[in-house]
Amino acid sequence: MAPNKVLITGGFGFVGARIAKHLDAKGIEVVILEQSGMVIPKGLANYKIVEADITDAVSMQKVKLPDVDAVLHLAAQSSGPRSFSVPHLDINLNIIGTLNVIDWCTANNVERLLFASSFVVCGDHPELEAISEDISCNPKSVYAGSKLACEHMLMNYAQPKGISWSALRMYNVYGPGQDITKPDQGVVGIFMNMLRQQDIVQVKGRLDRFRDLIYIDDVVQAWDLCLHSEAHNQILNIGTGQKTTYSELISLIAKVLGKADSFRIEELPGTPGDMMGCFADLEKTRKYLSFVPKVKLEEGVAEMWNWVKKKEKNS
Repeated sequence: MAPNKVLITGGFGFVGARIAKHLDAKGIEVVILEQSGMVIPKGLANYKIVEADITDAVSMQKVKLPDVDAVLHLAAQSSGPRSFSVPHLDINLNIIGTLNVIDWCTANNVERLLFASSFVVCGDHPELEAISEDISCNPKSVYAGSKLACEHMLMNYAQPKGISWSALRMYNVYGPGQDITKPDQGVVGIFMNMLRQQDIVQVKGRLDRFRDLIYIDDVVQAWDLCLHSEAHNQILNIGTGQKTTYSELISLIAKVLGKADSFRIEELPGTPGDMMGCFADLEKTRKYLSFVPKVKLEEGVAEMWNWVKKKEKNS
C-alpha cells in the first residue's frame, strides 16, 4: 500500500531535505523531525516540523503523530574522520538515536522503517572491487561500526517487534545542496572547494583510491522506489556500480571548473579509517527496486558546480 504520510528524521540534511521535497511534490504528507535550534533550510519553512532529540528517549516519547505510514531515518553523525575525534557522537546519535527511533515506531504503530546506512560498513576487501550486500563487514571507523550496529538493531530488535525495515547502504552522494565547505565529508565537494579557491588540490592518501559517486537525484529516486516497494527486511546498495579513482575525479572537477591545465596535486598522509575503495554491486537493488541510476558523473559535477556558482552569486 502506498504511504500517505511519512516522518523524516534529519530532514534538514543534504539527502533528507531533497527526499522531503520530492515526496511532498508527489502528494505525500511529510513531517520532519529535527533537533531544536536548527536553522530551517530554504524551501522547508512551510513543512510540518517537530522538534525532538533522538538521543533522548523522553524527548522522543513526547512526539505524538497519528497515521504515520513510514519513518525515513536519516539523522546521524555522518563523517568517518570526525568519528575518531568525537566518537561519543556516533554512539549517541547513530546507535542510541536509532534505538529510540525504533522504539518510537513501536509506540506509534509505525510498521515501516527505512534507514540511511553506508557502504563504509563493509571495510576493505582487497580481492574485490564490486561489493554485494552479503559481504562480510569489517568497519574501519567508529562511524562505520555505528552504522553496522544499527543494521543489526534493525534485524534483531526492530524486526521481532513487527517493524518492516530496509537499510539503504548509500555510496558517495554528491550534488546541489551539499555543503562543500565541510573538510571531512563529501569527497566531490572537498575537491571542488579546493579548486574553487586555488589551483592546488591536497589529497590525504593514495591517488589510486576509488569510490562509487552517485548523484543526489538518483539517491532520492532509490529512496522513493524503496518506500513504495516490497523490499522488506533487506539491505540494499545505493550506488552507480561505476569505479572512479581520486585522480580521475580531481581531473574531472578541474575540467568542469576550467582549470584542467592549471591545477596540481599535493599528496598528504592518509586519514585514519580510510578505505582503499569499492563500488556497488547493484544486482540485488535492481531486483527489488528496478533501480537504474541516470546521471553521469561529469553531468552531475557540472550541475553541482552551477549550483555552487549561483549560490555564491546570491549570497
